[in-house]
Amino acid sequence: MGKLQPKVVAPKSEEDELRFWDEHDPTEFDEGPADIIVRLKRQPRKVVTFRLDQDLYDQLRSLAAEHGIPYQRLMRELLRSSLRAAGSGPAR
Repeated sequence: MGKLQPKVVAPKSEEDELRFWDEHDPTEFDEGPADIIVRLKRQPRKVVTFRLDQDLYDQLRSLAAEHGIPYQRLMRELLRSSLRAAGSGPAR
């Protein structure tokens, strides 16, 4: 059986969090490879400005709100999906 790990409790303040880490070592919470966080490098993004009809903008904002995502992300995903469907987009 492995060693017992301390229970992690959400701190109520920054002071509580600092005190917690003064008393504990991050390795106490190590569960092996499952704890490894892989950060994937994002592709650089290009800022693009263009004009939309007000009704199209409103529809995008509404649909994005329904899905709980920013409308810019929705626009990016819709463009990516359309390009992929047309056979000229990236495979990711």
